[in-house]
Amino acid sequence: MKRWPLLVTAVLGMAACGREPPVPNASGSGTQVAEGTIRQVGSAPNVTTRIETGAGPVVVIGPLALEIARAAGAVARVTGPATGDSEADTIRAEAYQLVSVDGMSPLVGVLAVDAGSLILVMDSGRQMNLIGGSARMREATGSKVWVTTRDDGRSIVRWGILIDRGY
Repeated sequence: MKRWPLLVTAVLGMAACGREPPVPNASGSGTQVAEGTIRQVGSAPNVTTRIETGAGPVVVIGPLALEIARAAGAVARVTGPATGDSEADTIRAEAYQLVSVDGMSPLVGVLAVDAGSLILVMDSGRQMNLIGGSARMREATGSKVWVTTRDDGRSIVRWGILIDRGY
C-alpha cells in the first residue's frame, strides 16, 4: 500500500509530461511494462540489472535478466509480472524488446554464415544478409546478437552478444 502515493505521483507527473508511466500496466492483468536504459549496478558477486525509467529504477529478475544485462546501455522495453519481493520495484522478465542502442534501432537474431555471407536470422524467420562484420563476429556464429546498421539496413555499425552460441 505504501507504493500507491508514489504511483499516483508518478502517473500524474508522467501525464503532465505527455508520457505514459513505465510501471505498472493499467490493464489489471498483472503484467507490468518497464521501459528505459538497461544498467548493471553493484560489484560482483552482487550485480543487479535495472531498467532506469522516468519514474525510477526497476530491478529485472528471472531467466532473461542475464540476457537483458548483456545489452547494458541500450534502451529496452521489458514485460512481466511485478514481484513485490523487495522494497525496490521488481519485474520478472518474461519478454523484452531492445528499443535503441546509441539512438539506433537494433535488429535481434541469431548469427549464421551461408556461402561466406553473414546472415542474421530473426525470431520471425526473416533473414537479413549483413555487410561487414569482424572475424570476432564470424566466430560468434550461432549466438543470439543485436546489430545496428547504416541506413541501408545491412552494413554493420555495432553489434553485441546477448546469448553465446549453444544456448
